[in-house]
Amino acid sequence: MSPRVYVSLIVASYVGGISHATIHTVATFRLSFCGSNEIRHVFCDIPPLLAISCSDTHTNQLLLFYFVGSIEIVTILIVLVSYGFILLAILKMHSAKGRRKVFSTCGSHLTGVSIYHGTILFSYMGPNSNYDSNHDMIVSIFYTIVIPMLNPIIYSLRNKDVKEAIKNCGEKFLSNSSNFLI
Repeated sequence: MSPRVYVSLIVASYVGGISHATIHTVATFRLSFCGSNEIRHVFCDIPPLLAISCSDTHTNQLLLFYFVGSIEIVTILIVLVSYGFILLAILKMHSAKGRRKVFSTCGSHLTGVSIYHGTILFSYMGPNSNYDSNHDMIVSIFYTIVIPMLNPIIYSLRNKDVKEAIKNCGEKFLSNSSNFLI
């Protein structure tokens, strides 16, 4: 990838992120809060903030839906186009071992990306009529804490030594659990 392409991607990410945050911040300033101002969430996120507002949040919900939807569509398209180029490069490879290694790396990455974007879509693109702060809190913990912790595990599963250690642990667990059944 040329420096021009990755600098353009970095600038687009910053401009998109700053404009996204600015639009939601300005839209939030027009809301009024008359009841409890306690947000039952891990961090101050837009859906829990909209849930405690006593004014009409329809515009904010539409902004959230359209902006998150657009960001997700663009991000997923960039990932799919990148994987299209990777697939074309893999098909040109002559070594089966090299193809397996690349597919292993890409599979690990695609697993992490799919889990991350799936939870974001689940959290932000769901209907607001059945909003549950406890459910949303669990989902947000999943994409902010659990997925980053899973990434090293997902990528290390490509390592032969790690696979062998997991296989040995599984065999030991099964042999020990069969003793409890007797």
